[in-house]
Amino acid sequence: MLVVSFLSFTNTPLVVKSFTAVKGGLSIAIGPVLKAIGKPTEAVSGGFNGYINLVNTKKENNELKKQLDTTLIENQRLSELERENKRLKRILNFIEQKPGTMIAAKVTGEDLKNWFRCIIVDKGKESGVKVRMPVVTHRGIVGQAVEVNQWHSKVMVINDTNSSIDVNVEGKNTRGLLEGTGQNTLKLKYVVKNDEIEIGDKLATSGKDGIFPKGIPVGIVITVNKNKSGIFADIEVMPFNNFKQLDEVLIVKKQ
Repeated sequence: MLVVSFLSFTNTPLVVKSFTAVKGGLSIAIGPVLKAIGKPTEAVSGGFNGYINLVNTKKENNELKKQLDTTLIENQRLSELERENKRLKRILNFIEQKPGTMIAAKVTGEDLKNWFRCIIVDKGKESGVKVRMPVVTHRGIVGQAVEVNQWHSKVMVINDTNSSIDVNVEGKNTRGLLEGTGQNTLKLKYVVKNDEIEIGDKLATSGKDGIFPKGIPVGIVITVNKNKSGIFADIEVMPFNNFKQLDEVLIVKKQ
């Protein structure tokens, strides 16, 4: 060590020249070793920086996701309000066509007990509702009031098995009795096989059952089977109203 120290600080030309050569050789020999030693440090440093960037990116993604969720909820709320406004406008237009003849009501619940398919509305005797009053929407027939108290009414919808409506096929002389099946579709009965009727025909109330006024839309024919035995065709009808998605209805006053 003393010799090395002496050689490091001596100014003797021969020694300086020899030491410079040795130092250069040592640099060439040790350089790759030092570089290899430095690699893990660089890797750790790069990995740490990458981790920090990943954490920041995850935070940004979470914030963007929250903003997106908030925007989607707001858009959904606006879409629902727009649909409700359209429904209310159609109801209002329908009322204005026959002023003083209808009571607007909101559907507040369902009653499926005792084989009845019914909805509950927020209008009753206080608003002038009576039993057997027809209930409609701008699309067509919903059903009729079967129980009325002071503030609410129970409405039996037309797909209940106890429901039947006298109907005509629009634009034709065919007439039949539309009965509920307890399912989503209805059955049109007592239409003879040689009557004019086909898939796509629309049905409306005939006004001859003493309950529903004439000319209110009811549903559309979706199947016609004239191959069954007997004189009557087997006809299936889809009602215009979806009774699981009713929000507002109109109760028709008896004239």
